[in-house]
Amino acid sequence: MNAAAAAPGAELTPEQVDTLAAGVEGWFGPLEGRLLYRLAAAADPAGCIVEIGSWHGRSTIWLAAGARSGRGARIVAIDPHSGTSLREEGEDTEPELRANLERAGVSGQVDIVTSTSAEAAAGWTRPVSLLWVDGDHSFEAVKLDLELWGPHLLPGAAVALHDTFVLPGPERAVRSLIIGSGRYAEIDYAETTTAARLCGELGLGGRLRRRLSIVRRGLYGIRLRAYDSNTLGYTRVRDAFSRPGG
Repeated sequence: MNAAAAAPGAELTPEQVDTLAAGVEGWFGPLEGRLLYRLAAAADPAGCIVEIGSWHGRSTIWLAAGARSGRGARIVAIDPHSGTSLREEGEDTEPELRANLERAGVSGQVDIVTSTSAEAAAGWTRPVSLLWVDGDHSFEAVKLDLELWGPHLLPGAAVALHDTFVLPGPERAVRSLIIGSGRYAEIDYAETTTAARLCGELGLGGRLRRRLSIVRRGLYGIRLRAYDSNTLGYTRVRDAFSRPGG
């Protein structure tokens, strides 16, 4: 059941967004929602926040709420809304997206673009202060998204990718195109989302912090994959400590 509608224009706390987003179908958790909320709040309103892959709008709501709580950047939500493996033949998810944004009270913060990433990027001229990539998860598609939208990123803009660690395409893109490029610092992560920020030339302290963040992310990925596969018995340990009276 969807949560009650929020007042249009009202500022939403992360706790309120949790409740609103819980009623929206999708594969996006509250911790990565909070990460997007922080990134959107910090996004420069001289640019817009571009979302590649909106579906029913769970992450869109987090982005819009975060932007409204911070500097007020607008969200451009790009999705073809038909013709992908997530949808039945002939299904159109745009009406559901619009209804969910309206219910959350954030529809006025979002411009909906019904097209593929490549179609939207053709002729694009607006600067981008935050790029959220959650479309086609093949490496080739993620790479293309970064190549198409990268030239529009403002200095210091953030880039975030969903389903890293757990799917090979986004994870390879993070390792080779984000970390491997040397152009990004402030690497952060939550659940399966990885984020980083464009940086200039780093001093010694900045290079050390970047290296430490890469190491921490790698260790987090090992723990996440071990937990998911249960090869080290994490689930049994968790269940033992979460039993009543345990």
